[in-house]
Amino acid sequence: MSTAPASLSDDHDLAEMAVLGAALFDNAWLEDLPTQLKATHFAVPVHARIWEQIQGITSSGQVPNVLSVYRTLKGDPDLTALGGVSYLNNLQKSDLAMVSPIESAAEVVRAAEVRWAREALHLALLEMERPDADPAAVLRQFSDSIEETTPAQKIEATPYLWRDPASIPPRPWVLGRWLLRGTTACVIAPGGVGKTTFLAASTVSMATGRPLLGKDVWGGRKRVWIWNLEDDLEELSRAIQAAALHYELTDLDLDGWLFVDSALDGRTLCTATMEDGGFRLLQPVYDKITAELKRRAIDVLVIDPFVSSHDVEENDNGRIDKVAKAWARVAKDASCVVILVHHASKNGSGEVTAMSSRGASSLVNAARSTLVLNRMDEAEAQRLGIAADERRRFIRVQDDKANRAPAEAADWFQLVGVELGNAADGMPSDSIAVVEPWKLPDPFDDVSVSDLREVQSRLGQSQWRESIQATAWVGNLVGEVLGVDVTDRAGKAKVKAIIKQWIRNGALRIEEAPDANRELRKFVVAGDLT
Repeated sequence: MSTAPASLSDDHDLAEMAVLGAALFDNAWLEDLPTQLKATHFAVPVHARIWEQIQGITSSGQVPNVLSVYRTLKGDPDLTALGGVSYLNNLQKSDLAMVSPIESAAEVVRAAEVRWAREALHLALLEMERPDADPAAVLRQFSDSIEETTPAQKIEATPYLWRDPASIPPRPWVLGRWLLRGTTACVIAPGGVGKTTFLAASTVSMATGRPLLGKDVWGGRKRVWIWNLEDDLEELSRAIQAAALHYELTDLDLDGWLFVDSALDGRTLCTATMEDGGFRLLQPVYDKITAELKRRAIDVLVIDPFVSSHDVEENDNGRIDKVAKAWARVAKDASCVVILVHHASKNGSGEVTAMSSRGASSLVNAARSTLVLNRMDEAEAQRLGIAADERRRFIRVQDDKANRAPAEAADWFQLVGVELGNAADGMPSDSIAVVEPWKLPDPFDDVSVSDLREVQSRLGQSQWRESIQATAWVGNLVGEVLGVDVTDRAGKAKVKAIIKQWIRNGALRIEEAPDANRELRKFVVAGDLT
């Protein structure tokens, strides 16, 4: 076969260029190849040699790139004829490199099998032209050649093997139904809601093995590694020590179970870069993190925030997907949970959901769970009778994805201030927020059946209006019976909720009737007697 550079216009040649460009652009996909792509599959000889070098560099634990490949092929005449390092650089930057590399690799294999079949057929036809040719022998030889070069891939459906449900290992949950070992999780929150405070309490809960937030720490205490990329160690220590004070923990409760690093104190982190316009996934960084996770037997790694852990444009779905999936491989290889903390988009001020995450949606799509944090909104505060300036103390947390467990109701928490007692040099002591579980008030907590009977009895003695604006509002009667002050915001909200429920279940009814001025009004009357 000639070693001169082949034409680079055929479809299979373009597939080869796509594979090589993708490998130079990001080699993380190589481990996902469904078949072992070999140099012999490449039709263009120089492409085969480039692929050999990429495989060699990868097998040595290094990351192949344009310069490392060019150094090994600097004297190759075919590569020089195509432009040398410029050709390799163009492969990496080409749009072909963004085509699915798995599909391109499969196309290279298919093209090679067709090429080999044609060569076998050509040899068989030449053999048949000989006067002493044995057609049966030639056919057998041709058949053997086809089987060697294009091994048949038999596709068979596998019958399901019945199993005793009790013999199936349970999912390895770590914290409640929020975090699952071997997967990635996202935490999405707008600024100022209490994300850092929530994470501090969550990590302390896992490190101690105590359900401080009302969530079980399955299997006992966990080793947690916080790698914060925007706060210094002193600020992180304030949040952790405030949580420890509030929950009455000592140094022995966290010693050897909690690890904390900060980029602002020198422990920087970068897992992917854009160099000369090309994307580069820094696989050695992921490998070192995985090794440390295994060495320390870390159960949970928190990267906060995700956007500061790489140098990739955060709106680039394709590249963020590669970064997120690299973290997923870390979680799987180290058998831990990797929590990627992310900010919510600033567009709009409504309810934060999984799709409210800033930048590319591929980050959330790659995660197995996505915890979203929301502050209590005005409507919720009014319904519960909580003052406007107090509602900021209450946050709601919910897994907005829950693709490994049934969706759960949101969990509520309140922020409470904890004094560190660190006043010094004329400076006051720091008051640091800590989250603790909070239960939505139930208006029926202290309401009995006899209370309802009393209300029903007194409704028959005079007229009570449905309208809250009326002097004879039925809420005044209900408040009197229950001993609740309806002039208080919380008291009025409680009474309104009780009346609404009694009307819904038929204990009270609304009827229209003329008032003292013979105008038609809506009145509340007794319904089904209890």
